[in-house]
Amino acid sequence: METDVLVSQERTITKIDPNIECTLRDAHKCKMAGDYHQALNLYDRIIADDPANVRALHSKANVLDRMGNYAEALAWYDAALLCDPHNAEAWYNRGITLRKTGRHEEGLASIKQGISLAMGDI
Repeated sequence: METDVLVSQERTITKIDPNIECTLRDAHKCKMAGDYHQALNLYDRIIADDPANVRALHSKANVLDRMGNYAEALAWYDAALLCDPHNAEAWYNRGITLRKTGRHEEGLASIKQGISLAMGDI
C-alpha cells in the first residue's frame, strides 16, 4: 500500500511506502541499540524490495562501518551515491570511512564534496 506523492525540486515523484518506512524505523532502532546484524537484515529486506532506496543503502553502509567492515561499507556508500550523487551525508561518511582505511587524500576529497553539497556550493 502506497500513500502520499511528493514532488521534489527536480520534479520527480516519489511514492512513500509505509511498510518501507516502518522497516527503516525498526532498522534504525536496531542500529542505535547495537543490534547490527538485525539492522543489516532489515536494510537488506528494504533493498530487496527497493534497490534504489538511498536511505537503506546509506544506512547499511553506516552499520558496516560501525562493525569495522570498511571495504564493504565503501561499496554500499558508492551504491547510495550512484542513486543520489547529491547526497551530502553519504559523501561525508564515505570520506570518513576512506580515512579509516588510510586513504586520507581520497577521504578528504569525499568529505569536501559532502560539505560543498551541504552548503549548496555545488
